[in-house]
Amino acid sequence: MAEASDGNPFSCAFCLDQLRDPVTVPCGHSFCMRCLTEYWDRRAAACPQCRATFSPRPKLCKNVLLAEMVSKFTAMSLSSEPSAPPMHEVLGPAGGHGFDHATFDVSSVQPEKNDAQRLVKDTRRHIAEQIEEKELEVKQLKKMMRTFLNLGDAAGRDSCKIFAELQDYFQHRQAEVKELILAQQEAEMTRAENHLQHLSRQMSELKRKDDQLKRLKHVQDQNLIAATCQSLAVPPDSSSSWTSNPNVSFGPVRNALADLKERIQELYEVLFPSVASAVKNVTLQKMDTAFKAEACDPASILTLNNRNDLMQYFAELSFDPFTAHKELSLVEGNRTARRTGEVQSYPDHPDRFDTWVQTLCREGLEGRCYWEAEWDGQVTLGLAYESIGRKGSSDGCRLGHNAFSWSLQCTQSSLTFCHNKRATEVSAGGPPPRRVGVFLDHSAGVLCFCSVTPSEVRLLHRAEASFGQPLYPAVWLGNRSTVSLCAVDSLGAAV
Repeated sequence: MAEASDGNPFSCAFCLDQLRDPVTVPCGHSFCMRCLTEYWDRRAAACPQCRATFSPRPKLCKNVLLAEMVSKFTAMSLSSEPSAPPMHEVLGPAGGHGFDHATFDVSSVQPEKNDAQRLVKDTRRHIAEQIEEKELEVKQLKKMMRTFLNLGDAAGRDSCKIFAELQDYFQHRQAEVKELILAQQEAEMTRAENHLQHLSRQMSELKRKDDQLKRLKHVQDQNLIAATCQSLAVPPDSSSSWTSNPNVSFGPVRNALADLKERIQELYEVLFPSVASAVKNVTLQKMDTAFKAEACDPASILTLNNRNDLMQYFAELSFDPFTAHKELSLVEGNRTARRTGEVQSYPDHPDRFDTWVQTLCREGLEGRCYWEAEWDGQVTLGLAYESIGRKGSSDGCRLGHNAFSWSLQCTQSSLTFCHNKRATEVSAGGPPPRRVGVFLDHSAGVLCFCSVTPSEVRLLHRAEASFGQPLYPAVWLGNRSTVSLCAVDSLGAAV
């Protein structure tokens, strides 16, 4: 906030004039009732000077004692001023009974100074309000960042807990299956042992009968032999129903468990995209409205050859780690992508490019937008619909080789614009520029690639199309290549 002006302790920090209908907030600071009311109508109730917040919003009442002190201070200030009247009163109005001159208008002596001072005060007040808004925005953003970190840590702990519960659940199911197998094993072994005992008793009985028959070989009584053989005759064994299974195996059990595992994995693959989508949608910035602008006349696009004009549409971008190919290393706040030959430990994701070494940005662009990128090696810069393919090596996944994307291929010696597999050589008028600007007028259906140097912005290629969806900035990187998305500093220069 601005300080009290002209040594007046009763000046309002907003308008810099003397307090009018002064009000005092709970923290002790005082302001004009009108100034503070207008300030609170635009934002939450808080003291503009010490940042103290008030909830609910206090009712503003005139501080009668302070108003009387302001009135007395004004009277004292007037009494201490020189008794001589102002020059314009002494001279009198032109054409009146006072001083009159043919070429000098005395009526402008005092108003000129008052108008200039009023302009200074208004300008300072406007700047003070902007400073206050930025300071409040910084404070709120820092608070949101701390809250976001805490929420992210809590979400991480929750995910660990949920997966631990899943692990515990599967461990219990594993124990159940193991107990089921052991129970079946024990039951079958008991049945087999019982049958073994039954067979053993039958064998003992048969051996006893055989011993009795051996003793009959010296007996001459035919009737006795016939009677004994009849009594020892072995009837068919109808009590045994055991039939051995020559193909006994636990293979079907293993197959059933393998099928269960496959079905669980398929279910996870079906449901995981909703989890990934929920994670991607947790953002500090509202992506759906971040880079929208009003439509403009397509004919005016070519006049945008001044970088300062382009910077008013500048979009802060960052690469999406959920779409980045595993050979891409994202650093510097996900604003730089490098392909070094090392495979990164990114988790599997349905949005990730698995063949073409590409990545999209997080931000979908609409309206008028402008961004810049610096590159090294062999790269492709462009834009694509979110519906571009991600899996496989088909042209449906390759930037610039389908109807869903537009690209500028950059090498050490050439530039090539490509859309839907149609390539067009682009002349840079010299070596390809290391910094490329991309301008999009989504509503007008215009896309421009520009060469950016410290002295100028020069159009390289212009394409026209009917864009039906938000466009996502995208890049492809060759071996040992780098792409950095430029940011914008407080002076409006991309860095």
